[in-house]
Amino acid sequence: MPNAQPVIDFISEYVKIDPTELEVMLTRIHFSSFGKNETIMRQGEIPKRLVFILKGAVRIFYTDEKGHEQMVGFSFENQPVVAFDSFANQTPAGIGFVTMEPTDVIWTSHDEFFGFLETYPKYETLVRSVMGQYLTIEGEHSRLLRLNPARDRYEALCKSRPELITRVPLKYIASYLGMTLETLSRVRAGKL
Repeated sequence: MPNAQPVIDFISEYVKIDPTELEVMLTRIHFSSFGKNETIMRQGEIPKRLVFILKGAVRIFYTDEKGHEQMVGFSFENQPVVAFDSFANQTPAGIGFVTMEPTDVIWTSHDEFFGFLETYPKYETLVRSVMGQYLTIEGEHSRLLRLNPARDRYEALCKSRPELITRVPLKYIASYLGMTLETLSRVRAGKL
């Protein structure tokens, strides 16, 4: 099995892991690799896995009624990827996850995850903290979309999440910012 240390380090930021808990935890995690542009979860599926990225990048999106993909987020190394509400309630997810580059992940199933939480409820602190962080990121994205003109949205993104500018294809950044690729190109060229 690949090195699980990144996920252990991530969890340890929120909760002290004792050796017995770690031993149990390691029996409930699995490893998968995905190539570029591979689907981890489709919109409308019931999420079966909570995923943690070891290496790579994932785009988070939904497809609107016209069939256009709308980017709502991006995740990179040492970040979880999950539709929390759908995973917890086992309901169809309103978003999908697709890799933007070769991606290695650690994952656990719904039953393994909630069985672990039932046995070790102190880890619910981790869940609440991570959910809070995701809600903050969603709120920042919502505020970003309300900025006008388009140049202000792009500059705010460059300042708040510079890693997106270097790792995410421009067509996805444009969607994330609520503009066309042509508009983003004009903004980047200083024409807007």
